[in-house]
Amino acid sequence: MEGWLRRWMSWGFLTITIIIHVGFISSLWTGTLNFLFHDTHYLVGQGADFFAYYQAGHNILNGLDCYTIPDPLVVPYLYTYRYLPYFAYSFGVAVNLVPPLLAYWLWVGLLTVSLWLAALRTRSLAKALHRPAWEGRMAMGMWFVFSPIYIELYLGQVTLFAAILMFFALTTPSFVGGRKGRRGTMTLFWTTGGLTKLIPFFIAPVLIGAGRVRSVLVAFIVTVLAIVAVPAGLESLRFFLDFNTARTIYISPYVGSHSLNMLLFYLLGQPSGDFRSVTGLLIGVFFMLAIAATLYSRDLWACSGLFSTAYFFVMTDVWEHHYTFILPLLVLAWFRGRPEDKARWVPFVLVLLMSVPIMPIIVFLSGVGPGVHPITWSPVWQIIYHSSKIVPALIFFGWLLVMAFRSPRADSSLASVLDSFRNAWIGLISGSNPTIEGGILVQGGTETQKEEMGRTLSSQATVRTKERTCC
Repeated sequence: MEGWLRRWMSWGFLTITIIIHVGFISSLWTGTLNFLFHDTHYLVGQGADFFAYYQAGHNILNGLDCYTIPDPLVVPYLYTYRYLPYFAYSFGVAVNLVPPLLAYWLWVGLLTVSLWLAALRTRSLAKALHRPAWEGRMAMGMWFVFSPIYIELYLGQVTLFAAILMFFALTTPSFVGGRKGRRGTMTLFWTTGGLTKLIPFFIAPVLIGAGRVRSVLVAFIVTVLAIVAVPAGLESLRFFLDFNTARTIYISPYVGSHSLNMLLFYLLGQPSGDFRSVTGLLIGVFFMLAIAATLYSRDLWACSGLFSTAYFFVMTDVWEHHYTFILPLLVLAWFRGRPEDKARWVPFVLVLLMSVPIMPIIVFLSGVGPGVHPITWSPVWQIIYHSSKIVPALIFFGWLLVMAFRSPRADSSLASVLDSFRNAWIGLISGSNPTIEGGILVQGGTETQKEEMGRTLSSQATVRTKERTCC
């Protein structure tokens, strides 16, 4: 009976979420759902982020700096281009092959196809991890129900694309099935995701601790080459650094920001101004926790989630669509939970909670009416509003910490730390990496595994000696 209930429950959930997903796509044409979210109801207009990429590429093709806002524009409207110049020279120039509106809709189509590919990969991942089919269907539905995806599509952003690329990197056969070959696939997905948006590079310490040092070096070299190869000049790089640094240090009331900094701003009741001390404290706390977990734990998916989720706690500008980046990690966390552990439902519930549009709920409960701009809400409602995404993210971070510390690398903390450095050294020198199955390191967890690792390294050394003797 239980199997029958789960089967029909999962099919029902997947069907409902696909209907919701279709509703998101249709609303891009009709605007029916725009009133539910701040960014789709109050800001510049549909495709404004994408048009920033387009205009930056158009500037380059016409001999202008990518950060220039010319008059007239080639696009209907835009936000300020705030990304590294190489992205304008690549993505921005590429989308200029067609007119701006057509380019926007083609990008929406590509994002939608990428989302479906990720959902289908999730289903095959469930099979690879020997999970029942109903779990795969529930995980597929998590992709379709997540409302920040609608905002992502509406704006024509690239955060979801970067997140999906990182998802594919973390679910390649070398991370799931313990295969030793085709590691270049993981490096390709991860590096491309980081070049699209820098957030995937946050998990570099996890890859280093897993022995994937050469992958990190490749990504670093490619990124540096991308930055210096384009003829943008030092002034463009200085604008990028100054613009983004200023928006990280200084804070003022803004409804669209769903960062921990913004929530603390309302909780502390501080006036607008310099927030660098708070930001520095948050960086120290959350990254130290993520580093400690990475040095101790074999659970690479959980540790990757810790570093990625920390982004939402240390940055000041965190828009609602940015939370699409957390979605693949929530999906992986659903698989990471042990089948007998009820806590594995926490990531699933968090997806549903973060998918609820909070703005119309506050409008209804507060009685302020739909015509009142959210910036005028009372501090209490501001706190509730700004808690709607970041508090679930904090819960997820805590959940990931618990999961990470359930899987130590070795029998003692010191041995676990040494195992991390050993993996990094061996990965750098020889390119040999420990086996990963289901996102968890196989070697280095116990004394027996250490002995097995030692025998493996010894046999590899013997083989290399024989090869040198023969050749």
